[in-house]
Amino acid sequence: MVVATKLLTRTQYKDTGKQLNMIAASWIQFMIHDWVDHMENTNQQVELIAPKEVANKCSLTSFKFYPTKEFSTGFDDVKTGAKNIRTHWWDGSVIYGSDKERLQKVRTLVDGKLKISEDGLLQQDEDGIPISGDIKNSWAGVSTLQALFIKEHYAICDALKKEYPALNDEESYRHARLITSAVIAKIHTIDWTVELLKTDMLLAGMRINWYGFLGKKFKDTFGHVGGSTLGGLVGLKKPINHGVPYTLTEEFTSVYRMHQLLPDSIHLRNINVTPGLNKSPPLLEEIPMPDLIGHKGEKTLSQIGFTRQFVSMGHQACGALELCNYPSWLQDLVAQDVDGKDRPDHVDLAALEVYRDRERKVARYNQFRRNLLLMPISKWEDLTEDKEAIEVLKEVYGDDVEELDLMVGLMAEKKIKGFAISETSFIVFLLMASRRLEADRFFTSDFNEEAYTKKGFEWVNTTESLKDVLNRHYPEISKKWINSTSAFSVWDSPPNAPNPIPLYLRFPS
Repeated sequence: MVVATKLLTRTQYKDTGKQLNMIAASWIQFMIHDWVDHMENTNQQVELIAPKEVANKCSLTSFKFYPTKEFSTGFDDVKTGAKNIRTHWWDGSVIYGSDKERLQKVRTLVDGKLKISEDGLLQQDEDGIPISGDIKNSWAGVSTLQALFIKEHYAICDALKKEYPALNDEESYRHARLITSAVIAKIHTIDWTVELLKTDMLLAGMRINWYGFLGKKFKDTFGHVGGSTLGGLVGLKKPINHGVPYTLTEEFTSVYRMHQLLPDSIHLRNINVTPGLNKSPPLLEEIPMPDLIGHKGEKTLSQIGFTRQFVSMGHQACGALELCNYPSWLQDLVAQDVDGKDRPDHVDLAALEVYRDRERKVARYNQFRRNLLLMPISKWEDLTEDKEAIEVLKEVYGDDVEELDLMVGLMAEKKIKGFAISETSFIVFLLMASRRLEADRFFTSDFNEEAYTKKGFEWVNTTESLKDVLNRHYPEISKKWINSTSAFSVWDSPPNAPNPIPLYLRFPS
């Protein structure tokens, strides 16, 4: 709680400028709701109590929560581990669900389709809880993306039914889920990540991950040729596990702690007017973020509507991943269970995230870097040039840099030009982004027309970005409002100049 209060709590909001908008922030949370959630031990509670030195600055002077449930791993070097209650494959479980009950609840059982409201938002049950694959601890930004990709699934089902009228409900559902999941994975790989790590090399690298050195046109024409470098990871003849059954690591969970991306309010725009070139639509009002989370957030979103919410998020920069930029409204949060129901206890999420890394035995910052074969720091000045930050780091940790908590180090670390994240985080991103593709048979040996259908395979291969998905379902948004090269960068900026990447890497973009 000392660490969270002195080094994480937002003192003044800092954003990412034009690089990333609130859709980009919502996207990574949309992905986390697809990938990872630890099973808890609900038979006991842990209580954190703020020491006197920070008690008067904390939103909560104490709070209780469930510890992570530990399981035997069967290995001598790591005796205990945790179970993931979300499916860790890139399988769209954020809209489909991770267990049989949820899988059935989201379906209409007609032509393979999923439930969606007539207004284009998530349908709600009799208790006002949204019907989607994952609804625990959500907010309006995640809900809009869930709704968008339910519509994508819906459209795919219609296309499959037209092309293959003999398909039954279950067959249509399974094919549409494969196709939708692949579209999500592709957008994340060659659209979102490219904006997060905005350099020419990363643009080329992420496209090589998907298409290989020979490029998209060659791969579309001749299929996967050569190994993972020449032909890309997607479409390999067989999955690659590197001798370890696929799973998501605790290090992966830790580097995705990014709640600093969230602002204190959403700047709701007036979309009934057409502004001048490269100008944002007029500000209508500011909606405090607490009004957009949980059950209250779903009610607020239904009043705002999909289009206004999406356009507003597109024009607003998200928060920067830096020290003292953690939203204070998340430090007095009503948490939810897997069924989307509010729990009785409030939590300080910033303090809880620091605790979770320690509880789950994730290495502290310096050892974490050593494990990745990166240079550790020997003094605070190696980490940051911010003198004020250095003083607070000394106040909290003394001169012992080995005690530095991972999340604090990731936020304090000086960024590489173009990177919205730290170099330390980037190494884990790069390793696991590749592994999620190469270990999955539906992106390797079964990434073909037989598994996806010819129509479905074409759908995946012709979708390149989130803008493409918006064009299908909300063409009025993309045509009227998006004037940037990616839906994930701030929309009121002029279109970016083409990236000067050598022809042999870009061909034929």
